Amino acid sequence: METDFRVEVVRDGIADVIYFCGTIDAKAEQIMNGLSGQVRGPDVRCDFSGTGRINSMGIAFLLRFLKSLRDRKNVRVSLCGLNQMNAMLFKMTGIYLLATPEQ
Repeated sequence: METDFRVEVVRDGIADVIYFCGTIDAKAEQIMNGLSGQVRGPDVRCDFSGTGRINSMGIAFLLRFLKSLRDRKNVRVSLCGLNQMNAMLFKMTGIYLLATPEQ
């Protein structure tokens, strides 16, 4: 699993798909701060299948990003590709209040 954090935003029909890869931690701040500007909406799918560890700073960046999409851009966000640990982490930290997990 890759540790350097990177994202790729791809347009898929009317949805933006954001592929998160690597470790989401304090080093991800610069990328996360500019990410909402790359989203056109109205639907966004966040794919975490390439993501390993997410620490507390990473959760804070994700919460800020998702809240920005919801409040400023009125975008619907779904989450996919979560491993069991990250799914539990997202449930405990309230990320599922801002985005819907795909089944």
